[in-house]
Amino acid sequence: MANPRPYFHDRFILLLLTVNSFLAIVCVLSVVLRLDETGGSYIAQYRSNLGIDHFKVGGAKDILSFALFAVLAYVFQLIISMRIYHIRKHAAWAVLMFTTILLIFTLIVSNSLLILR
Repeated sequence: MANPRPYFHDRFILLLLTVNSFLAIVCVLSVVLRLDETGGSYIAQYRSNLGIDHFKVGGAKDILSFALFAVLAYVFQLIISMRIYHIRKHAAWAVLMFTTILLIFTLIVSNSLLILR
């Protein structure tokens, strides 16, 4: 792997990493802090094509998978963007921007499922 020093000196990369770090932390904290300690049931899926039975119930582990997904998306975007930065700087920017959109969608979906509870 090439020298990672120029990667962390790019201001736009640092901005996107800061935004993605904030979004990942907010997603993890919003999911973990809204779980109750009784281990109740949560609405884990919404399927609009099933008619009356469109809500699927799951446990706390199904909701915690949103927090795990946010952490894994952040880690993999960092690894991928670092590896392709020395080849194409704009491709590394695109990876970070797509991850920003992905983390925003993860936050919206996990929040709406926890509100339906």
